[in-house]
Amino acid sequence: MAGDYRTEMPQEETRERDEVRVLVVDDDRSISRLIRQNLEGQGTTVIEAASGLECISKLQQSRVDLILLDVGLPDYNGWGVLSLVRLTESLHDMPVIVISEDPPSPALIERLRPDDYIQKPFDMRDLLLRVRRVTRARKKATDGPGREPGSAHRASN
Repeated sequence: MAGDYRTEMPQEETRERDEVRVLVVDDDRSISRLIRQNLEGQGTTVIEAASGLECISKLQQSRVDLILLDVGLPDYNGWGVLSLVRLTESLHDMPVIVISEDPPSPALIERLRPDDYIQKPFDMRDLLLRVRRVTRARKKATDGPGREPGSAHRASN
């Protein structure tokens, strides 16, 4: 159906995603709501933040597997938030997908190392595929010997 961004995944893939927790950081509530509905439809737990400060607070309070980070936030530029994440020892390897209207410079990408970038306006199916790809890659990287399966990040105080 046109305009319906919900997609169906096989049950096996849905079960695999049950433990994934995504922090959606966007001050546009309609975009956050749309992302939330689609991710939750895939079995993903969604936490929302509408500002850079709220993002940092949520990272300190909650277990998160991935951040979807909008660049245009009301208090901090999303690139500044990503820089802070990369400088925080307990979060430096946190997977982040940056969402922006303007493409970033190659120097910015190299310095801050987002796991992916998607330009607004975006196709919801594309975003869902990117989230799945990044979380699967991170799960494979972190589920090694001596690591708790599906371990996630939380900032330590």
